[in-house]
Amino acid sequence: MQITLDHSHLDDYRMFLKIKQLPTYKFTGNTATFPDEYVERLGICHANTTPTDYEPISGLFDYQEAIARTAITKRKYCVFADCGLGKTLIFLEFARHAAMSLPPGKCVLIVSPLMVIQQTIDEAHRFYGGNLPIEQIAASQLPEWLATDGHADSRMPNRIGITNYESLRDNVPKGCLGALILDESSMLKSHYGKWGTKAIELGRGLDWKMACSGTPAPNDRIEYANHAVFMDAFPTVNSFLARFFVNRGQTQERWSIKPHALEPFYRALSHWSIFLTNPATYGWKDNCGTLPPINVHVHDVEMTDEQINLTHKATGDLFACRMGGITNRATLASIGKGWHKGKNIASNKYEFMRSLISSWPDESTLIWCIYNKEQDLLERTFPEAGSIRGDTPHEQRQTLVDDFKAGRLRTLISKPKILGFGLNLERATRQVFSGLQDSYESYYQAVKRSNRYGATRPLNVHIPVTDIELPMVENVIRKAHLVQRDTEQQERIFCKCS
Repeated sequence: MQITLDHSHLDDYRMFLKIKQLPTYKFTGNTATFPDEYVERLGICHANTTPTDYEPISGLFDYQEAIARTAITKRKYCVFADCGLGKTLIFLEFARHAAMSLPPGKCVLIVSPLMVIQQTIDEAHRFYGGNLPIEQIAASQLPEWLATDGHADSRMPNRIGITNYESLRDNVPKGCLGALILDESSMLKSHYGKWGTKAIELGRGLDWKMACSGTPAPNDRIEYANHAVFMDAFPTVNSFLARFFVNRGQTQERWSIKPHALEPFYRALSHWSIFLTNPATYGWKDNCGTLPPINVHVHDVEMTDEQINLTHKATGDLFACRMGGITNRATLASIGKGWHKGKNIASNKYEFMRSLISSWPDESTLIWCIYNKEQDLLERTFPEAGSIRGDTPHEQRQTLVDDFKAGRLRTLISKPKILGFGLNLERATRQVFSGLQDSYESYYQAVKRSNRYGATRPLNVHIPVTDIELPMVENVIRKAHLVQRDTEQQERIFCKCS
C-alpha cells in the first residue's frame, strides 16, 4: 500500500511515526510504501483477511486441527509444542492451505534441519499421498528456485519446497517466496545468528509465516525475541526486550522480566503463538496417551592417576569442585574424556561404556558425544557402531539413520547438534551420554529423539561421569528440574491469557 503524507498536519506526522515502527516500509519523498498486511495496525482500514475455506485432512488430532485452523486464520503464527506432539502435520496443513491461497507464481518454502528433511517428505507422502508433493531444494539450487517466476499451479509439484538452514546464505533472494515455514525454529534464538537474521530478512513483508519449535526455553524467556520479530509483532529484538525486560548488566541473569510483566508478556505472545505441552490443559483430548518414563542413571567412573594429576595442575585442587571459566571448563572436560593438549591420556570411561552397553545386547543404543576427539575414541571402542559426524556425506547419514531405525544397526554415535533435533529415533531404548555441556536444550532434544508418543518401552538414559565432569552433569539435571517447574507455570499462564 502507498499513502502520501503532509508533514505540516499533526495527524499525518503521527501516521509517519507509526509507519516508522513497522518492520518493513519505504519512504520516497512524502509517499510511504508498506505491505498491505499492516493497514490494520495503522488504523487505516481493514485488510482483506477472507481466506480460502480451510478443509482439514482426516485423521488429525483435535488440537492439531484447532491449531492449524488458528494459524491459517492469523497467517503468522508460532507453535511452541513439546517434542512428539505432531508439529509436522500442523505446519504441513499450513503449507497446503497457503499454497492454495497464494496467487499464481508464488511458492512456499519450508526450512528444516538437514537430517529431518527426508522424514518430513515421508510424513507428507504418508498422510497426503500424492496430493502434497514437496520438492527438496539443495543449497546450490535455492536462489534459482526462489527466483523462478511461474511456479506451477497450487496442486502441482514445484509449488512447495523444503531446504535446510545451511542453505540460507546471503545470495538467497526473496524472489517469488509467498510463505515461509521454519521447522525447529529454535535456530532463531541466537539473536544475531546468520540463519536467524536471514530467515527474518526473507520473511519481511510476507503474509504467510509459521515457526515451530519444541524448546523455546521457558526459563529463558528472552529466547522468544527473534520469534516476535519474525512474526512482525515487534520491529526489533531490542524493542521486544525493552517492553518486557530489565537489563541487569553483565551478570549471569542479564535480562530479567519486569515486575508484574509476566502476564502481559504471555498475553502479547498469545496473539501470535501457542505453547503446548499437554493438550488437556486447553480442553482438548489427550489423544497421545501417556509417554513411557525416562529413567536417568548417573554412573561413577573412577579417574586414573594421570587424570587426577592433570586436574590438580589445571585447577590447583585435588578435586574439580570449581569449574571456572569457559577455557578452564573445556580443559577439564577434555581431561575427563581422555585427552589433554591433543594427546590421549589414560581413561577408564570408554571401557566402562563398552561393558555397560554390552549388558543390554538386545536393545538399540544412541551414544551422544560433544567433541571430535571424543568421537574418535568412541569409534575405536565401538567399531561395529555407525557414526555420523559433521563431515559425513548426507547420503551416508541417511543410510545409517535408516539402518538404525530398521534395527539393522544396533548402536549409533553422533552429536546432539547433528542428530539431536527433529528426528524420530524411538527405536533406541537406551541412550548413553559420553559427556554433557551446560546446554539443557541439547540434552533435552537428544533425549526426546527416543522418548516420543507411540513409544511403548521406557527410555533408560545413562550418563557415565568422572568426578571432574560431575559439576556439568549436575548443572544440566538441575536445569531439567527448573524447566519442568517453569513449563507447568508457563502453560497455565499462557492458557489463561490466550
